[in-house]
Amino acid sequence: FSGQIRPRFNLDQDAKDHTSTATFFDTRVRLNAKANVNANTEVFLQLQSVGNWGQDGGGRTHNGTRVGGGGGGEQANDNLSDVGFHQAYLTLKNFAGTGMDVKSGRQEIVIDGHRLFGHTGWTQGAETKDAIRLTHAGGNHTINYSFIAANNGDNVAHTNDSNAEVHVLYAKTQGVLGGALSGIVTFTRDDSGIVTPDMNNWFTLGARQAGKLAGLDYRVEYYHQLGDAGTVANASGYGITGATTQGDSVDRDANMFGIRVGKKLGKGAITLWYDRLSGVDDDDQTGGDWGQFDTMFDTGHKFYGFQDFYLSRTGAGTRFFGLQDIALKTKISPRAGWTLKADLHHFRTATDLTGADVDAILANLTDAANVINGAMDNDLGTELDLTVVHKYDANTKMVVGYSHYFTTQTFGQLNGAGNQGSASNDDSDWAYVMVDTKF
Repeated sequence: FSGQIRPRFNLDQDAKDHTSTATFFDTRVRLNAKANVNANTEVFLQLQSVGNWGQDGGGRTHNGTRVGGGGGGEQANDNLSDVGFHQAYLTLKNFAGTGMDVKSGRQEIVIDGHRLFGHTGWTQGAETKDAIRLTHAGGNHTINYSFIAANNGDNVAHTNDSNAEVHVLYAKTQGVLGGALSGIVTFTRDDSGIVTPDMNNWFTLGARQAGKLAGLDYRVEYYHQLGDAGTVANASGYGITGATTQGDSVDRDANMFGIRVGKKLGKGAITLWYDRLSGVDDDDQTGGDWGQFDTMFDTGHKFYGFQDFYLSRTGAGTRFFGLQDIALKTKISPRAGWTLKADLHHFRTATDLTGADVDAILANLTDAANVINGAMDNDLGTELDLTVVHKYDANTKMVVGYSHYFTTQTFGQLNGAGNQGSASNDDSDWAYVMVDTKF
């Protein structure tokens, strides 16, 4: 048996100039049970309760809270939503003598540092998948196949498939250029929201190399997406040629590139990185393509700034104009048990908004005069993230963080901050204090 309790105080002032600062506590509680049934069979169960202080489970997705309402006219109450299974899976080792392990059930799936598949662990609820995973490891090589049941929407009459499933083939080889080389191919079959089935089938193909050479920590990765764009192209309102409510009417042609180089310096370290997620432009409009990269099931909080403005997997946070993240990260441990971190992100659109790359798209928008206009550049703003981590004892760490986002007119227009279509946008502040105890 093991477990975790993680209360966190949050202070959030968003970038809208007509809202006030929000303060709230949220908490994660977990209880884990792991059973080694025999030499070849293992069971893992993880109960989880997530909630905000002062709120019961009614009307919200916070499970396992039990609070009494205050104020005149309220009587004693006992509202309780059931605690649920965050993970519950069975592992069969060396299945049928093949040397392959089979993990079946609800589980967290993390691949290659959370880039396309992660558990979004910063969020109190985190993310799991209903999946079957087959893994074979030998020598320096590992190969894995995962089947993820993303959505099952079959109804009684079987008139609408409405299912979504993801297949992942992943291989990794250790000992390459001071680290590991991995490759991934995913196939997504997504019929959710589409009346006629089999209309949104698409692939992601990519590779990642990470390791240490000449005293530098490094990571280089590239992914390309092709296949059907789904309904997002039609819903965008960008006038993509041929776009309809059917998922196969527009083709995906998108890519993502990332590079990171870091160096340890005494008790500290410094890291430079650059990420680029492609976006939509006028060539996509006329060519009937969709150029926005889909980040799938990533842990975006790890990559694109702690204020989480760019978590939308479809790229909605930049109105599908892609994202560039130029970051400088530093950390230092001045004494045992203490770590100070400072991250600086500068965000830009991947699509050039200053030239003629989106003239046709902007002209096509029905709300161009009020929400989005041509008075934009590529600058989405800059974010500073400061973090202090203290290892209080062997089981508990305390974390204090503060983030400030310096907004721009482009950010305001694309994100709806302040008054859309103008430069009237506040900067954004966010701070938190968290205690994380595992036992």
